[in-house]
Amino acid sequence: MIYTIIGVIILILALILLAILLIPFHISFYIQKREMNISGYFKIRWLKIRLIQRDIPAEKEEVKKEKKERKFNIEQLLKILNQFFEAFDYLKPLIPAFLKSINLEKLSIDLNLGFYSPVDTAMINGYLWSLSSILNTIPIISISTTPDFQKSKLDGSFELNLKLKLLWIAIASLKAFTKKPVRDLIGSLRDLNK
Repeated sequence: MIYTIIGVIILILALILLAILLIPFHISFYIQKREMNISGYFKIRWLKIRLIQRDIPAEKEEVKKEKKERKFNIEQLLKILNQFFEAFDYLKPLIPAFLKSINLEKLSIDLNLGFYSPVDTAMINGYLWSLSSILNTIPIISISTTPDFQKSKLDGSFELNLKLKLLWIAIASLKAFTKKPVRDLIGSLRDLNK
């Protein structure tokens, strides 16, 4: 009886782990600048459940945290740099695994550009229009720019929506973590935060 209960608990935990690795997380980022006002948000959702939502600019907290003063240690920094170069060959597979795990759902950029010189404004906006005409052929990408010949300014909005599946990242991370140089690097980075 006890083995059945333990088996069911292990099976449920394995299914939860598989769901976390296989069902993608939805990441949304939006930022907008108009004159001197900057606003936006950052969200992470999974199964339509909002896990994280942060507004930009973040609300200031009343509680002040005590900051520990860190002393700069060049020897420790050089040691970490050497360990990084030793572990780099084992960390390289994380980059294609990360790129394989990301699926771009939407990229939208809307700019309002102006420079002191109308000639510079026209030239830069012309370059951006030619670039955007190529990129806008991809259905999930929308890039637009509007020139402002009256004053110098940079306003606009940026929106990015991604799907991130953790399976390939987890596999590549486990493979990398089995190598001693990677574990040494992680240990040194942990010691750096103490």
